[in-house]
Amino acid sequence: MRSPFPPPRTTTPAMSVTMGPVCRGLVAAAAVAFAVIVAAAVAPALALQKPERHFGCPLGKNVCIYPVDTVALQCESLFDFQVELHVLANQSVATPVTKELAITLTLPSGKAITPAKLWGGTPEYRTWSLQAFKDMSDENPTGYDAYAATWRNVFVPRAAGKGSFTVRVHARGVTTTVAYDIREPTRRQAKNVVLLIGDGMSLPLMTAARLVSRGMYQGKYKDTLHMQALDHVALMSTSGIDSIITDSANSASTFMTGHKSSVSALGVYADSGDDVFAHPKQELITEYVKKRMGMSVGVVTTAEVQDATPASAWAHVRQRAEKAAITAQAINGCLNCVKAVVPDVLMGGGGMFFLPNNSVDGSNMYENYTTKGYTVTHTKDQMIAAAKDPATKRLLTITHAANMEVWLDRNRYKDNMDVPENDPLGGGVAPTEQPNLDEMTMAAIDVLSRNDEGFFLLVEAASIDKSAHPLDIPRALSDLLELDNTVAKVIAWATAHGDNTLVMATADHAHGFDVFGTVDTHLWGDAVAASPSKPVRDQDNYCAAVTDNEGREFPSSFAAGNTSARAANVARRGAIGTYAKAGYPDYADSDGDGFPDTWDVRTTLASGMNNFPDHTTSYTVSRSLKVPATAVDEVFVNTDDDDPNGLFQSGNLPPSGSTGVHTLQDVGVFASGPGSERVRGILDNTAVYHIMASALGLGMDGEDR
Repeated sequence: MRSPFPPPRTTTPAMSVTMGPVCRGLVAAAAVAFAVIVAAAVAPALALQKPERHFGCPLGKNVCIYPVDTVALQCESLFDFQVELHVLANQSVATPVTKELAITLTLPSGKAITPAKLWGGTPEYRTWSLQAFKDMSDENPTGYDAYAATWRNVFVPRAAGKGSFTVRVHARGVTTTVAYDIREPTRRQAKNVVLLIGDGMSLPLMTAARLVSRGMYQGKYKDTLHMQALDHVALMSTSGIDSIITDSANSASTFMTGHKSSVSALGVYADSGDDVFAHPKQELITEYVKKRMGMSVGVVTTAEVQDATPASAWAHVRQRAEKAAITAQAINGCLNCVKAVVPDVLMGGGGMFFLPNNSVDGSNMYENYTTKGYTVTHTKDQMIAAAKDPATKRLLTITHAANMEVWLDRNRYKDNMDVPENDPLGGGVAPTEQPNLDEMTMAAIDVLSRNDEGFFLLVEAASIDKSAHPLDIPRALSDLLELDNTVAKVIAWATAHGDNTLVMATADHAHGFDVFGTVDTHLWGDAVAASPSKPVRDQDNYCAAVTDNEGREFPSSFAAGNTSARAANVARRGAIGTYAKAGYPDYADSDGDGFPDTWDVRTTLASGMNNFPDHTTSYTVSRSLKVPATAVDEVFVNTDDDDPNGLFQSGNLPPSGSTGVHTLQDVGVFASGPGSERVRGILDNTAVYHIMASALGLGMDGEDR
């Protein structure tokens, strides 16, 4: 059984250095500080509040119950109910484990009932072993055996009423109780729902995007983003069961199910077992509306279609990395799933997982999708033509082997698309005809809107996140603006087609970004002389030269031929303007397309993330996606040629961290259309599901349809 915690960490120096007198004192002091840090890390982390056995299991108890405590359940929606008994390893346990468990369900009416009476049938039994760590420094974990009973695909009927639903489990002298809130269904208000997710779209990123695209005059923004003009706004928290910091799988899955989960999980609760396909499942809103209401379902992304956010619309798997299986699950379903979603429209990248050498069973998944009735396309023109053809019932558009290029590279630096290895068909033809997000979204709506029963469409601007991770701010902002333009087109379509579409735009999580001033790039350029052969290095800030253990010398860079790198570093910082010296940046949108005319301006934003590996930054646009750090003996250090004229930033992430990570901030939720009035105040991310479910009338058994 894999541990829920990483093993105790060990450190291996990336290199030893021979230093001149100038460096020795500084590095010696750093070494002492490092030794203190390591000693503190090795000491037992008694203050860490970690679970005794597994996240989601109540502390001090011997069972785990799924769904977990405090869940809000939509009546009539399916879920797997699981009780998991943990005993010390090698103890005898009755078979089946239900003989050890006294389970009482108390309905909102107060009536007590057993799972057999409420749901009938026989549970599925599983057993496995696990190790429990007290904290991340625990070198002597405790061994347990786990015995689980799982009632698959059960639900709380509408007749049970609304209110508190409690579960009481008594096992081996210990009683564990959890409570659920059963939500009362509401009459259907919306025919369609469009959920647009800006992956990693923190509020400060939105603010910066507004500044560079709309501009400012006399201290006032000239306009809002389209998202910010929607009728209702709220703030939303994003944490998961296992961590204060979520990933895209856990958070998007929460939108689709109304259930929290754990990092990397899609459509399941993460129990303590390691069979990634056996964890207790949560019904997706896409499954409900397709099966029970006859609606169409579409998924559009600029990432791989198997990536966490798009896959949340159909996948049930503990690990998001199971991309071959996720590709197949879209049309074939999964073990113990009631019915495959079979999205009517699926668009994005990820072509490599459709090819036989990467598919789950060695088959050609493009052919499998064709057999399921899909029209398969690989370019923008093919996609648009197929979407307009009334004969197209299902549409699959895959335009890249992996993640699609970001907006800047699709529209400004187009040479970056000229990579034959990115051919979605694996034939060595560069995918230079990739559509933009708004084009994909409107093509999807063309197909989906032919269904009189309505549609559910998930749209993801994936590369806000995929650019923010490598600290490429211009690319993150451009993809955010691409999403904003897409929101405007969706709203225009909804207005022209009956105002019966709930449109919601939000983020799954944040990145720790903000703006603190501006940078005069001309002054910056005058202050530094560096190149890939003489890049800016950490040592340059303090040392004349450093020699590694292989005898390679790292000379410092010089400005104007005779100024030390330390002085050049200070000179670069002199190009940064704060407060009154910041003024305004030079971005302009003269053609009104929602994007700056150029990202290569003289006065740019002084901005950055609050977490990062070793890297350099000059606050300017890069001609290709940034690669801030490179591995050297499993430790990530500044990439020499990524931004050679940049200011060095010493990393504040674990040494194995190659890019920035997600952060805790609340994110925005913006909505218009029927049901959008529920978007207000401070929300938990589970509320997104319930807002959509209420707007569509889930649980109403077809009334008002």
